[in-house]
Amino acid sequence: MYQTSRRMPSRVLRALIVLTAILMYLLIVMGGVVRAFRAGPGCPDWPLCYGQLLPPPDPTAWLEWLHRFIASVVGLFLVAATAVAWAEVTITHPVTRYLALTIPLLLVEAGLGGLAVIRDLPSEIVALHLALSLLTIALVLLAAVHAFHPRVGRRRRTSVARIADITLTLMYIFILSGALVTSTGAAWVCPEWPLCDGRLLPDNGIFSLINVAHRYMSLLVGIALGILVYQAGTRREVAPPARRWALVAGGLFVLGGALGAVHVWTRFHAAANAAHLAVAVGTWIALVMASAHASLPVPVEGERAEPSRPRERSHHPRAGWRAYVGLMKPGIVTLLVITTLGGMVIAARGWPQWRLLFWVVIGSILSAGGANALNSYHDRDIDGLMSRTARRPLPQNLVPPRNALIFGIVTVLLGTLVMAWQVNLLTALLTLIGAIWYAGVYTRLLKRRTVQNIVIGGGAGAMAPVVGWTAVTGRVDFLALVLFALIFLWTPPHTWAFTILVLKDYEKVNIPMLPVVRGLDETTRQILLYTWVMVGVTLLPVFLGLLGTAYLVGMLILNGIFLYLAYQLRRTPEKSIANRLYQYSNAYLYLGFALMAFDRMGGLL
Repeated sequence: MYQTSRRMPSRVLRALIVLTAILMYLLIVMGGVVRAFRAGPGCPDWPLCYGQLLPPPDPTAWLEWLHRFIASVVGLFLVAATAVAWAEVTITHPVTRYLALTIPLLLVEAGLGGLAVIRDLPSEIVALHLALSLLTIALVLLAAVHAFHPRVGRRRRTSVARIADITLTLMYIFILSGALVTSTGAAWVCPEWPLCDGRLLPDNGIFSLINVAHRYMSLLVGIALGILVYQAGTRREVAPPARRWALVAGGLFVLGGALGAVHVWTRFHAAANAAHLAVAVGTWIALVMASAHASLPVPVEGERAEPSRPRERSHHPRAGWRAYVGLMKPGIVTLLVITTLGGMVIAARGWPQWRLLFWVVIGSILSAGGANALNSYHDRDIDGLMSRTARRPLPQNLVPPRNALIFGIVTVLLGTLVMAWQVNLLTALLTLIGAIWYAGVYTRLLKRRTVQNIVIGGGAGAMAPVVGWTAVTGRVDFLALVLFALIFLWTPPHTWAFTILVLKDYEKVNIPMLPVVRGLDETTRQILLYTWVMVGVTLLPVFLGLLGTAYLVGMLILNGIFLYLAYQLRRTPEKSIANRLYQYSNAYLYLGFALMAFDRMGGLL
């Protein structure tokens, strides 16, 4: 495949990928330590430890907790690296593709980790968990190689690259067979090395076969590695990095073999077991790097790599904290925090604990503000063209774009960590989903591509009251889903009414909002349709006995006014009426949540 140029990732993205790979290695090694010291049962529940965020003062509990903590940090770093790659380079760039593939793998790994704890660490789940971990770190390493590789051209498949791939496959099987030896207890049937029970092929049942198969796999890997090191050292077309990584893999494999013997001679001491795994995973990493460098594209004459985008310097280096606050869009954050608090009060049937309230507000401000900063970063090209957004920090050059990107990612991650640390993991997960929904799904995927951008993207704001609900209850109940549906259905009429007011701005930048693409007649029809569906959802809790008469009476009045304005806009699609509907929709949401809270605090009437 030919390319004329390739945009290179920034140093920030490269550093983030390398740091993620290091954390992934620590995570795998820590998993080996947990298995070697049998610390998994130290936290018998999942994702908490004895129902708490911090474990009790027990060494095994702390080992298991540390493994889970590193896994959480790795997940956040992978999400951050993927988001930065998506923002900096194209979605088809190898760096973005490889990083994006790690996200579903990591989610499955987390589920298997929890299942291993709940099912008392069955051997097949432990081996599968390790298998996915090795694939995940391999993808991160491939992303790192392409992030640092400036050349473009045709992908090459030399004989050295093929040998490296074969050796890599054998090493993968070898590591997994070692995991089976440890997790099944098969090590104890062959308490000597290199023979087993004094024979090359013992007949002591399935466990002896597992043990011996692992040892013979080491022989196959050693042969393949020897061929790879020789070929890489003698072939002139082999890139120097591939040659160096092959030598590193060979050296580590010899060290791993020695540690394997020590493991047996020390009667399977836990420390020797963990060190053996650490070196084996290091060998796997070196082989992945050797294979990746041996398969890099060959540059073609006339092709060039596009350098990293130059740093856009701020014209106002002393703009200060106010510019960063502006990136967070305080008005939008305020609305989201209020609906989050509404979800808390409704769930608690009263005012929640002040400590919980404080941390939820802090986490919500950070997460929502960070998502808004990422939105500003992505939309900086069109914000300067629209009159209503031209005075935002990025169009005014008050903040360098790269700083805005880093600020957005860091604040989203901080908000998620605050929720996980001080509230609960479910609330933290929903907070992160809301931020990704807005900054990724809506801003990045939908806004400039489909007329349904606001309809689908409305789920980001609708997550706020659910976050408040789970912060109090730790679960998602039916009424929480009603709160989600209310904001989800409220968002299109509210936003389309506002779009009518600033229609020329959206037309100027060619954003496919409904009034721009379909016209005012279809827009007003859709506003009325969504309003009717929203009204039905608001009354549903009354018919199910979840809310009482006080809420019903107040909501009938609020719904009646909303429907009246929607019908009026349908008959006369003018800006003045659209403005009245837009202004009222804000009050409608606040008052609707207040009615729910009042009804819940006073009991069902």
